[in-house]
Amino acid sequence: MKKLRTLYLIASEDGFRLLKTHEPDLAEIALKAADDFSDVAYSYPSEQSRNHGGPGAPAFDTGSVANKVEQERIRLARHIVAALQAEWARGDHDRIVISAGPKMLGQLRDEMPKALHAHVAAELHKDLMKVPAHDLLPHFKEVTQA
Repeated sequence: MKKLRTLYLIASEDGFRLLKTHEPDLAEIALKAADDFSDVAYSYPSEQSRNHGGPGAPAFDTGSVANKVEQERIRLARHIVAALQAEWARGDHDRIVISAGPKMLGQLRDEMPKALHAHVAAELHKDLMKVPAHDLLPHFKEVTQA
């Protein structure tokens, strides 16, 4: 039986990684940080400026912070999907496996064209950005059995 060639996308609010099957581990194809894209100005809510509206005012303007974070997530997800599409177009892979935190995973689903999404074999609701490539396969073992 032919071993499936899997393209792995690992994404977070900070950036993304593309990896491919390369026995016995995975080989990194791309690593990009959110800061690598000039139109993405993401920063965590704790890094946002405080609202100094006086006594009784919330410490953070949570509405505008949440909206800003959401807009930056959308921009980053679009870059991630573009990179995934470009790699998929090379024709070197049989399926796609995605791992991301819940909010980013949802945004990736929203941004991904149906034609590409049809090749997604599995999704893992985990942020694995900081896990070294040689330690990733056990995380995907259950979702990539084929």
